[in-house]
Amino acid sequence: MAFTKPGDTITSNSGRVTVTIDGNNYNLAEIEEIEAKLEGNTEEVKVLGRRMTGHKLTSLEGTGSLTMYHITSRFAEIAANFAETGAYPDISMTLTVEDPSSNTGKQVVQLMNVILNDSMLASLKSDDGILEMDTDFTFDDFKILQQFN
Repeated sequence: MAFTKPGDTITSNSGRVTVTIDGNNYNLAEIEEIEAKLEGNTEEVKVLGRRMTGHKLTSLEGTGSLTMYHITSRFAEIAANFAETGAYPDISMTLTVEDPSSNTGKQVVQLMNVILNDSMLASLKSDDGILEMDTDFTFDDFKILQQFN
């Protein structure tokens, strides 16, 4: 049985995120943490003569979360524009996971039709910490542009 070489595991901070907002690309260097996942929606399937309830996968839902340093007004501007006009921009995110010390290569995933659930307008704290913004998001589609080796 083959085992993963410890050096081929990927360091958790080895990657980058690019966001495209209405065709303009921005490197999100202020991201501290991001996670995107697919959640399966299932329906119960009950059949006569079977005592176990079966399940059928009927659809997928794209969800995620991100934590970033609060050093940009970009997302507050998007919320303000939506509040004023009702228009929300076309947002996609491209996540690249690549650790040059690993032989696994890189994975590039694009999330499309991203909607941020929260937008930070302002935040202050009395301690000497760093201001962060947390939000969940949804996405309607995705592409795996490059897979690990």
